[in-house]
Amino acid sequence: MTYLLSTYWPWMLIALLLGIAVGFMTFQRSVQAWRPVSWPSWLRLLCLLFVVGLVVAVLKWLPGLAGQYLEAALLLVGSYIVGYFAGSWLASLRAAEPAVQLQPAMAPAAAPVAAAPAATALASDGHPGQRPPSIDRVATPDNLKRIAGVGHTNEIKLNELGIWTFSQIAAWNHQNAEWVGSYLAFPGRIEREDWIGQAARLAQGLETEFSRRVDHGDVPTSL
Repeated sequence: MTYLLSTYWPWMLIALLLGIAVGFMTFQRSVQAWRPVSWPSWLRLLCLLFVVGLVVAVLKWLPGLAGQYLEAALLLVGSYIVGYFAGSWLASLRAAEPAVQLQPAMAPAAAPVAAAPAATALASDGHPGQRPPSIDRVATPDNLKRIAGVGHTNEIKLNELGIWTFSQIAAWNHQNAEWVGSYLAFPGRIEREDWIGQAARLAQGLETEFSRRVDHGDVPTSL
């Protein structure tokens, strides 16, 4: 094995870099989850062949030169697979940056709460804060239940307010969240569950752990 490593390490490095590039581009394009069922079919086949080849090599079912060729191929394929998942991991970090960067932009809106009486004053409809802008029903409304904390009942109430898309919720400021929280009879819950941050990520076509569970039918209240 040491001989193979010293002989094939340049090719292993190339396979690793190629895997990183493919993994990065594949994850960015499809935003796949980390479950085997969501891997590309060719990757699942490659992993299966790698495992079969590894078993054959460990049990030494291919003696002589054929066995050496198999071990060399396993080193290259293994390097590629490691590179693929490393690239996917790097892409997932990059995909998460827009949602993280969104928080400082919204922070100034929260500052007036303690200083300005207008932030806590009751609106004409009896709810503190400011009612968010509404729109007419769009052709294809977003599934707001993909936001953790928005069940079937809350989605209906949000639709009644003219809230149909993730981008609308992502654009809320603190006063909007305060008003909706009071309207839905659970003040502070929107901020605690970070509806705005979740909606910002979903509006970009990305996923959250909760939205993946909803998509797989694992959340009964969001069916």
